[in-house]
Amino acid sequence: MKNPIDAFPARVLAFADSHGMLPAGSTLLCALSGGGDSMALLTCLLTLAKDRDLTVLAAHYNHQLRGEESQRDEAFVTHWCETQKVPLTVGRGDVAARAAQQGKGIEETARAMRYAFLKETARAAGADCIATAHNADDNAETLLLHLVRGTGLDGLAGIPPKRGPIIRPLLAQTRREIEDYLAAAGVPFRVDSSNADPTYARNRIRRDVMPVLRELNPNFSHRLAANLQHIREDRAFLEGLAQVAQKPRDEARGLSLSARELAHLPRPVAVRAVKQTLARLGRHQISAVHLDKILALAENGPPSGQIALPQGLLVRRAYDRVIFTLERSPAAPFPPVTIPGEGTYDLGPWRMEVRRADCPADAVQGPFQWFLRPEALDFPLTARPRATGDRLRLPGRAGKTLKKWYIDEKIPRQDRDSLPVLTDSHGLAAAAGLGPEETRIAAPGEPALHITLTETERT
Repeated sequence: MKNPIDAFPARVLAFADSHGMLPAGSTLLCALSGGGDSMALLTCLLTLAKDRDLTVLAAHYNHQLRGEESQRDEAFVTHWCETQKVPLTVGRGDVAARAAQQGKGIEETARAMRYAFLKETARAAGADCIATAHNADDNAETLLLHLVRGTGLDGLAGIPPKRGPIIRPLLAQTRREIEDYLAAAGVPFRVDSSNADPTYARNRIRRDVMPVLRELNPNFSHRLAANLQHIREDRAFLEGLAQVAQKPRDEARGLSLSARELAHLPRPVAVRAVKQTLARLGRHQISAVHLDKILALAENGPPSGQIALPQGLLVRRAYDRVIFTLERSPAAPFPPVTIPGEGTYDLGPWRMEVRRADCPADAVQGPFQWFLRPEALDFPLTARPRATGDRLRLPGRAGKTLKKWYIDEKIPRQDRDSLPVLTDSHGLAAAAGLGPEETRIAAPGEPALHITLTETERT
């Protein structure tokens, strides 16, 4: 039997190369919880970095859900990264408070806040991708959860090895193989006590269902991973057919598809054409019942019929077009507001808080939070809607017009005119939804102007 210290990274590299995850010379941000999976991922990436000329960074998000245990996890990964000389960014968020405020579940809110932090950290650091430690058993558990709750082909495809900037190099490795690697390499890790909480459905599947499946087939997770690859290939083929068959047309505050062409497509292709259109409007989730209603509207609905769906989505038939729009009226552009210094400013649908504070070491320059150097700003500042010709250079990225940024970052068109930009006599200092101008950013420890934007209630 091969030594796990050598065999494990070799298997990870082979899987990563099959999906184009680790090109030579790239910069990787490793999501590091301190648990065994993420510690194995970081250790493996550091081993592979030597031959691939990879730059490996780490990021830890403290969800503040487990009290002192969460603090100990943060201290653990901080100390480990210091000993391994791995640059680490730490973020924190009150997940429970945010979940209560938004009326959403803890798990859903935690995931959204964590991924937002990881993406902002990667952008600020100039990382090419974000590596997460999902493994083959995670994939099997996810598929079983989808089956229990009801799913189509998308849910049956499991966790994708790669999606946008997110890569999952450990997705073909089982939890047992990861544990063997950690033991052989002498790598410590933390155990999350919530993993034993039976109120979470995933934990019950892990504890009660997975052992039975392994009794039936000890190689269950590996076999399932191979089958999921075939399902993903089938799904990708259907997605490609949909992209060719139906190209959405721009409409006022929305997009449209040909009703006649949509009605004549095979159902699996038509469903994907609708989903692709909704994704362009920022609506990635839709139930099978609502998909059926949309296809029925295209096939035999009245020429002026319409369907009101959740999340402010309105689908209406206009003769031969099925038009998808967001019901919420776009906020009107607000008048320019002078920002002489510290204070709270109302900017139409937004509230801007301006305070002086030293830039913290773990500061993340996000789309709605900025730490700017006062000496790089020409007061008074002005907060206003975007204007033709506005340009912005985000950290580590080439400068371009706001229009181009909004398109590239998939900011919904109906929101763009209401997003504030902060300017002075030299041009843009920052833009809501995107981030700060690279030349205006404060370094950790420097005096800064801390600016935050929060959205107010729309009517």
